[in-house]
Amino acid sequence: MGRPDPEEGPAVPGRWNRRRRDWAVSLWVAFLAACGGTFVLFALVDPERFGQAWVMGWETDLRLTYGLGFFFLYFVALAAACLTAWMIRTGPGPGHARGQGERPPPEVRDPGELNPDLRDEEWR
Repeated sequence: MGRPDPEEGPAVPGRWNRRRRDWAVSLWVAFLAACGGTFVLFALVDPERFGQAWVMGWETDLRLTYGLGFFFLYFVALAAACLTAWMIRTGPGPGHARGQGERPPPEVRDPGELNPDLRDEEWR
């Protein structure tokens, strides 16, 4: 099942790790979004017109048009769901809002310390 996650505690038999749960949630949310999007898309647009709108003039069956529309919306929603899950998991830590984990400001030094040619110049 992968490495144990230190935030989740000890591994429980039969329980999915975080990565599997993220994938399952992303796939399910994308499926539901594609279902709703397909419903709205084909309620507003006649699928038989898509066959006339192709540049190549391909013959498309009604079921093929529904399927292509669904899978297009599914992959767009899946990309959005996976990107959202990635952004949530790689975001700032829990103490970020309280200032914990901040880096100290960089040390400002005189450039003449490292470069002898710049020692007698004024820097502002």
